[in-house]
Amino acid sequence: MLEMHGASQLLTSFNDSIPSFIFSGIVTSDAVRTKHPEQVKAFVRGMLKAFQFIKEHEAEARALMPKYCGVEMEVASKSALREYSGDGRESEENIDIQQELMIRYGFLKEKVPVEKFVDYSFLVP
Repeated sequence: MLEMHGASQLLTSFNDSIPSFIFSGIVTSDAVRTKHPEQVKAFVRGMLKAFQFIKEHEAEARALMPKYCGVEMEVASKSALREYSGDGRESEENIDIQQELMIRYGFLKEKVPVEKFVDYSFLVP
């Protein structure tokens, strides 16, 4: 966006520098997960459907971005869309890379077993 407005110049994309970097995830408290599991499953199903729609209908999804994301169409047309695996799971390799980076830059002291912070049980239909 800054480049389009003449405020900067792109040297490299983040994804080119650190491929498969995990930018986001769905986070909820233990209380919400235990008290409202069906709502959590419904939310996750909705997110997976949205990702699938974006994958299958990229042009249409980009056309919706100005309305729902508040960005100009020029920005929406150039925005990077993350690769989507289809099942909602991150590969263990990507999670390992992420943890190694977090250790290198002091955000983690040591690797944490994935099952301690990822719960894929809500991916079931």
